[in-house]
Amino acid sequence: MARTPTPLPAARRVDAERNRERILDAARAAFADPDADVSMAEISRRAGVGSATLYRNFATRRELLEALYVDEIDAVCQAAATIAGDSPGAILVA
Repeated sequence: MARTPTPLPAARRVDAERNRERILDAARAAFADPDADVSMAEISRRAGVGSATLYRNFATRRELLEALYVDEIDAVCQAAATIAGDSPGAILVA
């Protein structure tokens, strides 16, 4: 029996992508203070979006934190790919 391919997610509208980035930027800034107890409502306020927009993008606080983590790991990997060196050890030190 042939498998039905999983459909690709629909591309986001430009304004939806902009809202997602605003949420991530606001959350990144809010979570920068390790002593802050930041609520999802506070993040939506800082991002300038409604709570429905926040929850449409990130249903839970955990999903939001995971998205921030993935962004940070992606940035580290992109930066690591640009480092030149003669050996893995030299690249690591650089």
